[in-house]
Amino acid sequence: MINKKLGVIIIAVLLVIAGIIAAIIAVVLTREGLTFNSGVFTNNRISNVSNDSWRVAPIRANGSSRIDYTFNAANLAAMRVNSTNSEGRITLKFIQDDNEKTVDITGDFNDSIDMSGFASGKIRVRLEYDNARDVDCIISWGD
Repeated sequence: MINKKLGVIIIAVLLVIAGIIAAIIAVVLTREGLTFNSGVFTNNRISNVSNDSWRVAPIRANGSSRIDYTFNAANLAAMRVNSTNSEGRITLKFIQDDNEKTVDITGDFNDSIDMSGFASGKIRVRLEYDNARDVDCIISWGD
């Protein structure tokens, strides 16, 4: 009986340690471009960051999503947004120190973004949704 309880305790401790290790690895591997959401999202089909893009595609969204990402000069020169939504409003913000740029990307938006005034380094990219529906937004900064 004691051996069985000890075995269960050991397994529980190992599972907790494995969970902590997995969480640390996940944060280390995704700290650039980690997505933070606040507000109400329904059926968030996609929200991922790759090496050169961020895609968000909730069916309904009211609130905001953001990433903090380190961009170089080539990334800034290549900044582009391809976004659609059927209802509501979507605003895109780039924030670096005291510098802020806001772009209304509501409806069908497919254009490059002028990032003059921003320097290479960490920039907060924030999508703000006001009762948006059928969102498919790709922000890209690569080739």
